[in-house]
Amino acid sequence: MIRHLKFLLIATTVLVASCSKFRPDEGENGDALLQIGLSVDGGVEIAPTKSEATYPAMDPSTIPSADDLYVELYRFGIRQDRPNSTKETWNRIYFGTYGEAKEQTLRVNAGDFRLLAFHGDSTACGFNKPFFFVQKEFVVEGGLNEAGEPNVTMIEADAKVSNVRIKVNFDESVSGSYYDYFVRFSNLDESMSKYKQILRYKKDETRDAYMMPTEQLQIEFMAQCEYADESSWKFKNLGTIAVAANDFLIVNLKVNPRNGNLSVNIQKDENIVQKDKEVEISEIWAPQDPPQVVAAGFPNNDHPVVEGDNTGNAATISVVARAGLKNFYLTLSSDYLTNAGIDVPLGFEMDLANPSTIPVGYVDKLKAAGLEWDENMKGSRALTYLKMTKLFEKINALNPSLTVERALAAFTIRVVDDVANETVKNLTATAYPIIQTLSIPVGNVWAKKIVSPTVNVERGVGRLFRLQVSSDGNQWSDFAGFSSFDNSVLDYGTLNVEPATKYYFRSVYNNNPNLISNVVEVVTESMLQIGNSGFEEYHSTKMRVTPTLDNQYDRTWYLPYADKDNNPWWAVNSKKSMPAKPSAQYQEYKNFPCTAFSTDAHTGAKSAMVYTVNIGFWNTSATALGDDIPGEIWIGKADDSGNHTQDGYPFASRPTSVKFWYKYQPVSGETFVVDVILKDENGNIIAKSELLDGLMATEWTQCNMPIVYTNTNTKAASIYMCFKSCSSGSVNTSVTMEIGGVQQTTHIGAVLKIDDIELTY
Repeated sequence: MIRHLKFLLIATTVLVASCSKFRPDEGENGDALLQIGLSVDGGVEIAPTKSEATYPAMDPSTIPSADDLYVELYRFGIRQDRPNSTKETWNRIYFGTYGEAKEQTLRVNAGDFRLLAFHGDSTACGFNKPFFFVQKEFVVEGGLNEAGEPNVTMIEADAKVSNVRIKVNFDESVSGSYYDYFVRFSNLDESMSKYKQILRYKKDETRDAYMMPTEQLQIEFMAQCEYADESSWKFKNLGTIAVAANDFLIVNLKVNPRNGNLSVNIQKDENIVQKDKEVEISEIWAPQDPPQVVAAGFPNNDHPVVEGDNTGNAATISVVARAGLKNFYLTLSSDYLTNAGIDVPLGFEMDLANPSTIPVGYVDKLKAAGLEWDENMKGSRALTYLKMTKLFEKINALNPSLTVERALAAFTIRVVDDVANETVKNLTATAYPIIQTLSIPVGNVWAKKIVSPTVNVERGVGRLFRLQVSSDGNQWSDFAGFSSFDNSVLDYGTLNVEPATKYYFRSVYNNNPNLISNVVEVVTESMLQIGNSGFEEYHSTKMRVTPTLDNQYDRTWYLPYADKDNNPWWAVNSKKSMPAKPSAQYQEYKNFPCTAFSTDAHTGAKSAMVYTVNIGFWNTSATALGDDIPGEIWIGKADDSGNHTQDGYPFASRPTSVKFWYKYQPVSGETFVVDVILKDENGNIIAKSELLDGLMATEWTQCNMPIVYTNTNTKAASIYMCFKSCSSGSVNTSVTMEIGGVQQTTHIGAVLKIDDIELTY
């Protein structure tokens, strides 16, 4: 296979553009032009000894395009080495791929040149790693042609494989005689110690391998005689051979284990093409063990039949008889097969290797029942088989619908080889019921979803399981198929359901009402909302303030729940901002509530309002010298000093987010704060939502806060929600605004109005 390159013209027109690839020639022998023609030869040197011999071509994907070859140009020169001596040198003036160099031109000086072109790794040892190489020395003549142009020198080169191509062909007798095997190639040249190479050509390998040329290439054959027995590996040295660049070495292996000979045929070029010899195998290599019977599809020597499991029908008896097969006896026993309509001869030992010894009609019955076997198994063949797959397909199609385990059949396999070794294998087939247990943990039942109902499956095909639902436990309908089946656990994924609804679930197999799981009853959560979410329920009370004995007054305190409500889940911290102050003047600046309702509402007549106030003994109408107290409203309770005594109240639902409408007017760039927390019955936090940077909004704006669950398997027992006008802040002095439906004046900072809180599910 030849891939040609068009000529590479080297002249001066792109000298600057190609400076990274070309170094100007510093010779003194006159100008000249140089052309290079390259090609890639995908063949190898082979001298066959047989006219009918054919040799496989190289894998086309391993033969590079000519454009991918690397090109190097060297010019011969003499330089001053020492004051009285000179030294010959080769100076590289060009390096690059041919594809990059196609359009480059370069003017050179006449003289001696060397061309190198290559692709791949010259030290490669492995598969599909050919190294292509060519080296050529030439002379570039100087002078001018008749047109007055520099003379053109043309040089052509053909890059060939310059390492050794290797292929090993394993005859089928090798695979039939050994469980595992490979040929090992090693270069033994002491001069190549730096590049010591070892190549293993394993069974089932078909690719070409490549190594460096060597005068001593050692070839060894390794074989494993016993399955899974590392101590049974045996070794045979097949000798050494010299291999040169561009050689193609073919090693053909054929084994006759009955007479103990290993036939090795090595083909190579240069008249070392045919090396035939028979290597006597040592006695320990000869077959001595009895026939081996491997029953695929019979774990623990029993083939499980499961309704609907067609993928589990595969059942094949494989026999390895290295000394040659003489008899393959099969005996069937069953109380089930004939009753099920499968007519097979029972209780009779039949020699499948010698069908003429079997009574007339028995062979046809076996085939009609679905048994398949190698009809040419007798004699020197080392491998043979008996397949029962179609038989078990027939059995499975009957749909046993079992609720208890049932024995179906027994098979006795007796194999005898040509040296009278015997092996007996007793096998059974058993039908097994589907055993499944449905589980839906309480914590996985939400208001609008049920997460991962699971079924622990002892046997069965995942696609045949179906989740069924009922509203009364009597009438059932299919609800969902499984979403994953891993390690015998079937997961039905996430189910969409209705809130506050009772469901009955069960898992059914293969639409068979006799193969169902246990029934699980669940009640979904209600989509609960918090009380007074629109803040229409407000009442006020009075706090008696006594600055002096003869000067008392009442300060109005606004409470966001109905009067005389026995369950006032909402409490406020106004008492923190309404202590008794010993002064009768500037009362509204010395104590004042920090929460109230507002008649500015998103819907309805009221909204909740929390705002920062400044109160203190030294405050006047023009000065705010006291404490800045942020307004706060929360679900819970407080004591008479405004301190939290209870955060949250009982709540048995798990919402996914909280929405509310708000207006917010900060002071000095402040932000409002919202906290939502759900806890389980033990007081552990299972979900949170937090907003620390609530922004200004002059119009009613909706905020949506997702609730993030850190524990999705536990029910909620309480909910806590808190709104703060700011984490800390400042105020403006003498602010008059609507508070509790009337205009009131005090030192007020950030103002947050909240309305229409909604929990979503």
